[in-house]
Amino acid sequence: MTGFRNSLAFVALLALAGMAAGQDQPSPPVATGAPTPLGDAAAPEPTPADQPPAADQAPVDYKPGMLSNPAQSAVTQGALSGIVDGPPVGTLDDAHGGLGQSLWVNAPRETIEDVLGRIPVASADPFVRDLARRVLLTASEAPGGSAKRALVTIRIEKLLQGGLIDDAGTIAASLHLENDPDFARVQAEALLYAGRDKDVCGDLTATRLTAPEPFWLQLRTYCFAATGDSASAELTRAVMDQQGIADPAFDALMDNVLTAAKKPVPAIDHPTALHVYLLRKAGLPVSNAVAAKLGTAADVLSARDKRNAAPDRLAAAGRIAATGALSNAELLGIFNAQPIAGAQLAHAQADAAKLTYLPAQALLHRAALLESRPPAKTDLLLAAIAAGHPGRLPQTAALQGDVLASLKPDQTTLKGRALVARALVLLGKDDVASAWYAGAADGEDLQAFRILVDLAAPNGPRDAAAQSAIAWLAANAAPQKNPDAQAALALGLADVLGKPLPPAARALAATLEGMQWPGTRPAGDALRKLEESASQPGRQGEMILRLLDIVGADGPHDLPADLVIECVRVLAQAGLTAEARALAVEALAMQAP
Repeated sequence: MTGFRNSLAFVALLALAGMAAGQDQPSPPVATGAPTPLGDAAAPEPTPADQPPAADQAPVDYKPGMLSNPAQSAVTQGALSGIVDGPPVGTLDDAHGGLGQSLWVNAPRETIEDVLGRIPVASADPFVRDLARRVLLTASEAPGGSAKRALVTIRIEKLLQGGLIDDAGTIAASLHLENDPDFARVQAEALLYAGRDKDVCGDLTATRLTAPEPFWLQLRTYCFAATGDSASAELTRAVMDQQGIADPAFDALMDNVLTAAKKPVPAIDHPTALHVYLLRKAGLPVSNAVAAKLGTAADVLSARDKRNAAPDRLAAAGRIAATGALSNAELLGIFNAQPIAGAQLAHAQADAAKLTYLPAQALLHRAALLESRPPAKTDLLLAAIAAGHPGRLPQTAALQGDVLASLKPDQTTLKGRALVARALVLLGKDDVASAWYAGAADGEDLQAFRILVDLAAPNGPRDAAAQSAIAWLAANAAPQKNPDAQAALALGLADVLGKPLPPAARALAATLEGMQWPGTRPAGDALRKLEESASQPGRQGEMILRLLDIVGADGPHDLPADLVIECVRVLAQAGLTAEARALAVEALAMQAP
């Protein structure tokens, strides 16, 4: 596309822009015809040669999910700030997993903006990720007060950071906020990553018609060209020429998307969500070089695309392993596609020690599947568990689940009993997990495990075993007998979650919870603020945000026993019993000796 590269064209476009600024300008019609829809095409993969995988970064991602409630059309505006939140939007309401329309209506606005911006949705921990996602997708009234950013902007941004691309796109497509450039850019990026063809060049991205930044100018050019307005497209190109905006890759992608001639695409030095959108429209993979520069959303698309080489897909997946953006099933599919040399398999443990988390898991998983000797298989599994951050036990258990299920407890494998059994509990394989403790001697480890299994999947026999464990702890875990944190946690969680405790056990549970147990504690008065928000109506959302901030992206593995018990109590008292149980099971499973 050439022409109109002269000062006359530039003057003409300035006049056109002046008209647009002086009146409300309708956006161009939605693109139809030449561009092809993205559909379900798999995303491209990374090229390790372009950039070596960084160690478990948590990049930026996006995803869909929301519907505006027509019954709630009120617009919330921050006092004195001019920031407008728009009507409540979200994919989750009270009947479908939502957390309530009055989630934070009585919470301080400044607090919600601050803590919502820190919510650890980019997390591989199941409890943290699931609860954070529900908060972000719940349709709820915004709190009043002076605002710095629209809450919906923060919500979309966090969804993208968690790799929830479709959810972010759905929310972004659900409303329009006037005069909010911060929201407009985040909204446009979410629509582009989600590949929402009907919205990318529609009213929702009307900012492109007047904004002078390169991103908006390129989007304006594409949308004009895609709707057949080549004259306006050339005028916009003239503006970019005058500003010295040169992007050969964008030009080639435009030609590939809108014309029959397919041209090689040069290296993309400064990729944006628009480049990713055009790559996918052109039927091209998102390379490792591009994905590595953009973060989680691009890495998700790259890792999922089977057209990318298997090592490239693993490199992209490795950069975002800590975010939970890819499902465990997706990660296993990438594992199984890897070419692994026999020499690596023969020295899997030594070689895995030199790798980052996900490549190490892939190597150890393949080696363990091929290993026929139970002790050696157990060693490989324990090496896989040790290869990850301690908070990765739920993720590692899921990735190594088929190996776990293939192990049989015997005298040669019992050295890994505590970790293997607890990993099996996290996988929901409670009966198999219990087999590992058959014949185990009395001790705090056995009693804590009995309580763990009963909390995870209670039934008659497990209830009875848990009662026996509670009685044993009441007699043997007094402070003067030097109990470990596992004993304090098991007894306290049983109490908080309503298990019957005899008076002596209940008194001991209170005593142990009152002790200062080792672990990482939140700074300042975070616990007091959590309890304060939990005690007041209309602040449940603030309570959840504060609790997630305390637990953190790595899950509850390093929280002190007394703090875990209090967090579980807060959730249970708020009526979030399933969430309280999920946190309790995770925390107790991660307290393996």
